[in-house]
Amino acid sequence: MALLELMMCCKGLESEKATERKKEVDRFRRLIRQEETVKELDYSSGNKNCKQSKQLTWDAVFRFLQKFLQKETEALQSGKTTVSAITKANRQKKKQEISSLVKYFIRCANKRGPKLKCAELLSHIVDVLENPFNCSAYGEDYSSILLKDVLSIRKYWCDINQQQWHLLLNLYCGLFSGSSVSVNRVLISRIIHTLVQGCCLQTDGLTDKLFSFFSKALSNARSEKQHAVLEHLVSSLNVFLSSVAMNCRRRACSLGEELLPSLLHVWNQMRPSPVLKEEMVDLFNLQLRLHHPEGAKTMETGAHAEDWAKWQTLLYGLYDTLVTEISQIGSRGKYATGSRQIAVKENLIELTASICNQLFSQESRILEVSQAPYRGSVLDSPSSSSSKRRRVEIGWEVLREHLQLHQSDFDMIPWLQITAVLLSRYPSILPVQELVPLLSLLCQLLGEQQHRGERGPYVLRCLREVARCQALHPKLAEPELGRLWSRACALALRGVSSPQLEIPSMELLCCMTQGALVPVDRELWKLFSGSACKPSWASVLVLCQAMSKCLLPKALVSSPVGVIGREPALREAVSSWLLMREQNEESEDSSRPHLILLRDFPQNLVSRIIVSLTLKDSRAGMVFLMGSLDLNSFIPRVRKAVNVKKNTSDIECLYLQFTFDEAPSRPPSRTGCGVGVSKDPQFTLLSEIKARVEQSLMSVADHLLNCYSPESPATPPECLIRCVCLLTGVLAGFVCAGIISEDDACYSGLFQKAKSVAQELSEYISTAKNRLSEDVVLNSLKCVMMICLEAVDCLEKPDKMSSVSRKIFLRSLPSRMLSELTETCKALLLSSSKKDSLSMLVEEDQMEEEWDTSRTQVQQQAHIDLFDDGEAIPSTSDGTATPKKESSELPNAPGASSALSEIQLSMPDVVLLVVLEFLSLCCSSQLSPGLSFKPSEVRCKLLKLLDQMEYSRPLHLQMYLTLLKNLPAEDTLLSSEDFDAILRPLPDVCSLYRQDQAVCAAMLKDLLPAIQNLGRVDSVSGEESDMKHVKGTLLKVVSGFCILSRTGKSTACVRAALVHCLVALLEVDPCCKWAVLHLRDEELLVCNVLPDSLADPHHHVRMLTALAVERLFLQHRKDGLEKKCMLPLKHQQTSFENIYLKAQEGMKVQRGNPSDETFNRQATLLKSLSMVMCCSPVCEKQALFALFQSYKENGIEEHLLKKVLCSVSCALGYRSSQAFISSHLYYLVAEWLYQREKDRNYTLDSFPYTLLSHSTLEDFYRASYQVLLPHLVFLNDFEQVRSIATCLSSDWRVLLADCFPKIVVNILPYFAPSGQDVQVSQQKEKAHKVYNLLKDSNCLGKQQIDSLICSNLAEIVVELLMTLYEGGGGVEQRGDLNMFVGELDPAPNPPFFSSYVIQATLDYISKCHSANKSLVTILSKTPISIQKILLAVCQKGAETTNAYERHRILMMYHLFVGLLLREYSTAG
Repeated sequence: MALLELMMCCKGLESEKATERKKEVDRFRRLIRQEETVKELDYSSGNKNCKQSKQLTWDAVFRFLQKFLQKETEALQSGKTTVSAITKANRQKKKQEISSLVKYFIRCANKRGPKLKCAELLSHIVDVLENPFNCSAYGEDYSSILLKDVLSIRKYWCDINQQQWHLLLNLYCGLFSGSSVSVNRVLISRIIHTLVQGCCLQTDGLTDKLFSFFSKALSNARSEKQHAVLEHLVSSLNVFLSSVAMNCRRRACSLGEELLPSLLHVWNQMRPSPVLKEEMVDLFNLQLRLHHPEGAKTMETGAHAEDWAKWQTLLYGLYDTLVTEISQIGSRGKYATGSRQIAVKENLIELTASICNQLFSQESRILEVSQAPYRGSVLDSPSSSSSKRRRVEIGWEVLREHLQLHQSDFDMIPWLQITAVLLSRYPSILPVQELVPLLSLLCQLLGEQQHRGERGPYVLRCLREVARCQALHPKLAEPELGRLWSRACALALRGVSSPQLEIPSMELLCCMTQGALVPVDRELWKLFSGSACKPSWASVLVLCQAMSKCLLPKALVSSPVGVIGREPALREAVSSWLLMREQNEESEDSSRPHLILLRDFPQNLVSRIIVSLTLKDSRAGMVFLMGSLDLNSFIPRVRKAVNVKKNTSDIECLYLQFTFDEAPSRPPSRTGCGVGVSKDPQFTLLSEIKARVEQSLMSVADHLLNCYSPESPATPPECLIRCVCLLTGVLAGFVCAGIISEDDACYSGLFQKAKSVAQELSEYISTAKNRLSEDVVLNSLKCVMMICLEAVDCLEKPDKMSSVSRKIFLRSLPSRMLSELTETCKALLLSSSKKDSLSMLVEEDQMEEEWDTSRTQVQQQAHIDLFDDGEAIPSTSDGTATPKKESSELPNAPGASSALSEIQLSMPDVVLLVVLEFLSLCCSSQLSPGLSFKPSEVRCKLLKLLDQMEYSRPLHLQMYLTLLKNLPAEDTLLSSEDFDAILRPLPDVCSLYRQDQAVCAAMLKDLLPAIQNLGRVDSVSGEESDMKHVKGTLLKVVSGFCILSRTGKSTACVRAALVHCLVALLEVDPCCKWAVLHLRDEELLVCNVLPDSLADPHHHVRMLTALAVERLFLQHRKDGLEKKCMLPLKHQQTSFENIYLKAQEGMKVQRGNPSDETFNRQATLLKSLSMVMCCSPVCEKQALFALFQSYKENGIEEHLLKKVLCSVSCALGYRSSQAFISSHLYYLVAEWLYQREKDRNYTLDSFPYTLLSHSTLEDFYRASYQVLLPHLVFLNDFEQVRSIATCLSSDWRVLLADCFPKIVVNILPYFAPSGQDVQVSQQKEKAHKVYNLLKDSNCLGKQQIDSLICSNLAEIVVELLMTLYEGGGGVEQRGDLNMFVGELDPAPNPPFFSSYVIQATLDYISKCHSANKSLVTILSKTPISIQKILLAVCQKGAETTNAYERHRILMMYHLFVGLLLREYSTAG
């Protein structure tokens, strides 16, 4: 009945009478709010049968509403143009009511989830905005609808296809650039920002359009009066450039060079808002990274600029602007009232440091900076010479002037920040001659004003970075430096007692100790044996570094003469300080746990120190327990800051890979220096110290158990888990040091105490489970679970002690604790579902209230939107818009939050995910014996949670991805049932989110552990049949994503994740026995699918694939130690053909930006070939020739090829790229000349000899004629031989005589073989023909040939031996050395022959000399001939760096020595 009444109402909206339509509007508003109507519309809209029966749905109602809007608009258009003010106001009110009705209907329809079709909704919005009258009437309201009711809904966000994104972007870019003022420019710019985000996240296209738009929109930024517009535009530009930086570096650089002058003008002349300045700083930082990845300064090292002169000018102007800005910040701070933050924001400091890195040189410079860059077009005008100019000084001397004592904190601290960041990011920039002046100044600042002002911590950080810089010059021994560092050390020791300076002082001490800048003396040890400081993460790092550098002294001071008593032991003092035993015994308040449990310390670092104290050689023990871990990995970092910079640093690294430039990096720092410790060391235990330490640890645990109270804020539950980690960590250290076994550790008193503490922890979790509605409990539970997570996650620190500690920690956990945590997950999941239902009811109530209040407001203020929720932009007196600063209006606010975003999660949701991840990792420990819980049971409980999940909910999706990622862990062998349970929902989840690119990429990434686990199951259990359906499910998902990629329905981030999945499949099934993808009507092996990505439209995907081609040639095995085994020969050859074919195919695809595309695709081709050369000996020559061929066919720049060859030759162990090419020169020349049959342009003159560092053709001929002429003679190309001789101004016969041994080796072996093989007969015929030409009197002649053979017999034998290769020829022609070779032994340079052919050739030569004498007899007639042959072979073996070549040379030696021994035995 409700739908019937609504149908009649909708038909009434189509009435031709305005009064009838007005009545029906009120009726429509009433009906659309009724609960019965809403339920029936929801049902009919979601039921396919109802849709087919033409029953009323939300979409059908929306179509009636569109017709209503059309009729009302026609009525408005038909009115008179010249009317009174009252009539105008009434018309305006009418327009407002119409658009408000549409907006209210859309929100009513979608408040329980999107019910209206995205395509129809967008089509209507676009139609309205494209019509000039409609746009002026409803443009602002419809723009608001688009922003808040379409683009803010994730489903609509994902449903919009690339064509629709393009249409919307064109529409709003046109509105922004046009002269129409019907829609507020701030709102337009905000929508453009959201559309740019959508285009970048959901599509790969629209690049050309956006480059063009930003070029036009921001070139005239100085004429824009509203800063809010610029905020949104610059933020949009940052989003866009970050997205296309990988694919369009050159074009992005060009756009930056074009826009920076206008933006600098805005900064300097228009007093931009703080938000706009933030966005501009981000843009400038991004441009610095685009132009100078990793601080590269020149093109040769990876830097790039479209116009270097212009870019340098912009850098000077930007430096001047930043210096002025920093100066102004200091001036404002000095005269501000009240407290004020002195430090400048980090992004501004990083930008200034990056520019200083580019402009600083060995000496200070004075530059005249023109003001022209700030005015954009003036830069290129003829009158630019008359513009104002300023003198700007740049250099280290200028920097030191900013750090003088007389400067105030406001003036000095920003420059201390700049200095620290500059030295931290670019340590090699500090000249050696600047070390002493800078260090002296910093020590002076620290000494005279350490306790005054706020500069102390910043000075200490600068000193820390200077210490790291000096580590680059370990041989630098200057007395003044030593004196200054000693002073800095003394000042740092003094600063430890200051709360403000403690951490930076400790960091400085750690760096000085690590770099051996100061000796580890008694003053330093005193810190850890008294009350000068308390244990903290910083002090523990210094202690660890000191113990890694030197042995602990027995005592700090000796007992005075005449005093009876034991000398105080430093080990006991340090352990007492660390565990703060004295403090708790003497303290009146015994209700607080030990300090070691109240503070956060790096995982297992304190345990490593405690165990090292019990070993006689504490230094070796510390180094051994640290293993390969870098001490810097224990420094706490802010997770957010790391994540923000990761993307840009990845881009910079890839830039340097694209250009084949090594990234500048500081030498790896080591915890210990010069201490060699075996893998299984024998440590001497100090039993007395061990007993005291264990007693102290027991005391710490007992005191915690005695004073712990869940209700007391003095004993937070985090102390319990820290105590368990401490005790189990110490036991793990003893196990790793060989003091006790792992089983003995689990029967020790410390372990039992750890179990008691863990039991108390499980009691807390049981209590917390019933108080999950309290924020305090949730925060506390989250902290506890984060510590637990760190204790069981070995990925971050994959060393032996962390692994053992994880096992012992898990064995200490009671089964009740995991049961309680599982119940906690269920409770949190149930609570989340209830909150979702409650929030839906609240939202409906708010809609009702909104409707009731809006009816009153429309009568009072006709110009206000009836159903607006805050997006209206009030105007100031001068007419400019001043938007409200809502969170959704910030420039960096997302258009629609991803289902993976933390914004979607409440605090209980976050706790649920952390607990779930911890339980998942506990389940992965089934290979660890002695657990009190059964991992399989816990896993079963977690898998049952899948039945309660609705994957359309963000929390449930994230829960599933957590399980998918963590359950198939590294040391777990899942059963087929478990795998089936994990993967069963995957196809449905993929189908649900197939249009959400971020979720698709995350799913593929989290699928990797499952793929890897399948490989381990196959290798261990061999459950091939049980896992068949599991593999089928997994391959079905991967196949689906491959189909989406091939049809252009996935973005680059998804395709990159897909490449990782394909590589993972090749890791577990390198020969593709089951890794077969079903793509539409064809089945393809994964090894044949992966090379297709070399022709992908996006550069990042292509380069990831190029870096992964190694997997097509090598199999990685993990049998204790990781090994790399080569795949079968045919597999490798097929893979190389596919790689080269696809890479060349990618070269032919050129899109809108030829400059970037050409360079990027060349980089893909070069990287692919270089990877093949480095990993496949059997394809090395082919890949090298393909590189030479690409030089000619693809026009690749020579300097780029030289970089590639240099990196490859270095990786393969050659002394230079020239040596690498020369080792394959005969093959390269032979293949080059062979191409003449297809292309006559492949001449010897066109050979890329410049890659051999030959500047002229004559140099090439002179250096290589020994290689060139023998092959040319065999090809019967005497014309080219004469040409070479003419070029070298030599007689061609003389050159032939000089090359005679190599020429003979190309001919004689074909005389020896017997048989009727067609190919052998052809070769023999060709050899006879060439030999007859050589015998001709016009050439060498028979007499000279005989003479040359006799005089060069030893050389001929050597050259013949060098052709040995048992892999060549048929089976019947293989010799006795066949047992020493394998299928994968690479072929040498041609010509090559088997030992059978070589022996036959040697017999042939001996018969030509004498029918009755052997070759050895003939050779022995000439003094030292045999010795010369053996020496030549040995020298060749000593020179080569190739293992296969060395093996081949050993076989040559074996072959010739065998001939000698047979001769001698016969003679004997």
